[in-house]
Amino acid sequence: MLDVSLYCIGKTAHLSMPVTGFLMLQEQKKLRLKWEIDRENRRGYPYLPLLGVDVSGKRIVLDLADGYDMPPGELAQAAGQSDYYFRRSFSEEENAVLPAFLQRKMYPLGFHYHVSWPGNFMDSIGGKGGLKDEVFQIVFNGAPRRYFTPEKFEAPPKRSETPSILFYTRLWKPYEESVARLNEERIHLVRMLKKRYGRWFTGGIQYSPLAMKMCRELVVGVAKTRRRSYLHTLHQADICIGTIGLHRSVGWKTAEYISASKAIINESIPYEVPGNFQNGQNYLPFTGIEECCTQIEYLLGHPRKVYEMKCANADYYQKYLRPDRLIANMLKRVFPGFL
Repeated sequence: MLDVSLYCIGKTAHLSMPVTGFLMLQEQKKLRLKWEIDRENRRGYPYLPLLGVDVSGKRIVLDLADGYDMPPGELAQAAGQSDYYFRRSFSEEENAVLPAFLQRKMYPLGFHYHVSWPGNFMDSIGGKGGLKDEVFQIVFNGAPRRYFTPEKFEAPPKRSETPSILFYTRLWKPYEESVARLNEERIHLVRMLKKRYGRWFTGGIQYSPLAMKMCRELVVGVAKTRRRSYLHTLHQADICIGTIGLHRSVGWKTAEYISASKAIINESIPYEVPGNFQNGQNYLPFTGIEECCTQIEYLLGHPRKVYEMKCANADYYQKYLRPDRLIANMLKRVFPGFL
């Protein structure tokens, strides 16, 4: 049995999923776990979404940051003290410009979403180091974070002769031009989906003062986007739409869709993940609104393909994305005999 020590410099929802995976493996008696939140940052981690993992003399770092927008010096600082460096946002193309000693350490971690487990020390709210971000307060309003354990997302593949379409999204404060552009693209996409697919489409823009100012007619009530309500709606849907997030990250919704065994149409995914997640098998890509609609039309006309994609994603989830499997696969990369 492995003895595992987790280290971080503060609480952030980005780390809830990997901590969940470790806690699940501990409950399965596959490892023993202890952790430390070091707000003095004695290791000098340059940003918050980093989880240090010390196992049998090996130092592993899990990087849950959105993309590659951090200064190169910060990435080198984070990776330099590790033996293995697993990135949520992993790109061979982006890695190619890094120093060779960093490239050799880097591996893909996988998709990411907010999921928890009893005892998850990332999920306490308030107090020093607590989670107070207003976006997450809106998302989780109505239920404690610890409620959202893996089985709340999971669902078996279901056949449907009249597939339904789902896309809820939010707007971000436009602190730079790329974010303003992202907001506009989401607004245009929701408007087009509502217009073309009418009663077959469920979705809209999550409430916020910014959304009310930019697209009041597309805003949905807070009750519909609270986590419990959203998961119920997700489980009723067949075809789910995903878009790229901040810093070209893969949106957290994409992992939720996989965990719920949905057919997925996703803005082209810029990063690599472990396993056999494939274009055409697990998702259909798009690069603009018209191509998104073309992919929707294809799936609406091929219900059997919708079901096949649901089954492929159910299989991928069980092998690569379920939090305990994601962490177990990571540990097996470092310790081939694990499990």
